[in-house]
Amino acid sequence: MDESLIMNEKVSDATPKRSPSNMEARLAAYLATAGGVALLSSEAEGAVVGSTAVQPFGINGEVSVDFNSDGQIDFQIDHDRYNLNGSNLDYLQIDKNDVSSAENPLPIDGFATFAPGIGAANDGGVSSYVIEGSGGSYPAALTNGTLIGASSTFDWQEGDNFFGGGTTIRANRLIDEDQTQIDQVVGGLPPEKVTLPTNGPNFLGLGGEVRYLGVKMELNGADLINYGWIGIRIDNEADATGAVVGWGYETEPGLDIVAGDTGPVAPSADYNDDGKIDGADFLLWQRTFGNSVTAFSGADGNGNGVVDGPDLTLWKGGFGSATVAGQVATAVVPEPGSALLGGLGGLLLVGRFAAQRWTRRT
Repeated sequence: MDESLIMNEKVSDATPKRSPSNMEARLAAYLATAGGVALLSSEAEGAVVGSTAVQPFGINGEVSVDFNSDGQIDFQIDHDRYNLNGSNLDYLQIDKNDVSSAENPLPIDGFATFAPGIGAANDGGVSSYVIEGSGGSYPAALTNGTLIGASSTFDWQEGDNFFGGGTTIRANRLIDEDQTQIDQVVGGLPPEKVTLPTNGPNFLGLGGEVRYLGVKMELNGADLINYGWIGIRIDNEADATGAVVGWGYETEPGLDIVAGDTGPVAPSADYNDDGKIDGADFLLWQRTFGNSVTAFSGADGNGNGVVDGPDLTLWKGGFGSATVAGQVATAVVPEPGSALLGGLGGLLLVGRFAAQRWTRRT
């Protein structure tokens, strides 16, 4: 895997927006596991493991996802370019094997596992992705907050005997410029022996917005199902290139997971979700000061459901030097009411304490 990963970058739409109803439980869970990888989810017995590392994929590039860090690749987001009679065909797919490739796109073995196969391999028959539609649909492009689990429809269609009909199908594609051309021209299959997936491809026309693949897998051959997600951002639709912007899975078998959930959310002053803490974040805080919002959304950096003084403290701690931040804040901070002034000192101390205790997890 490429070592030059872009770490610690917050990606638009990649942070879950949770209700404040479980705030105390999630805060206790975070404090109990601070510095670790696994963080408790809203379910008391479950634990969400995740990452927000941004891993780009270019032409013929790939990003491997090893959910449980056992050395065995669970899924791979794989870009392939094949030149067919002088025209480039780009396609992006989710793989659970490494049989086909850009050099030889014809082999199909949906039950093979990635080399080197360190540790017990996932069950190829169980590993699958969420679809919206009938069997043979392309993978669904889920939005942030979509529930992935027992109520989801899963499928994996990459084979040469689609539903026993003897046709070849490659439905595991997020973007698909091939659409059976390679199988017909290179593989010599007549049109009636190739099935084109329906309902998609679904990662087109998103304008750079993040979408999520819902997945399920049987980790380490334990006959237990775990649910997870992989976040995808398409940066160049014509070339089918972009980035994996994170992943997460529920360690407790059988428990659902929400798309985008990486565990309890650490405070951040990147209020407009553009990957940096700057004056634009302060302006958002200023315009919405005093508003009640969904925890961790907008300029609510500490997740208490209100845009208030501690959120300004959090911004000052992340933006440039304290002197510069203080000058900006002094110049344009909105006039607080008398009630706020009475408690502002204590709130700032609480915000500073929270900012020191919590750090963003990658």
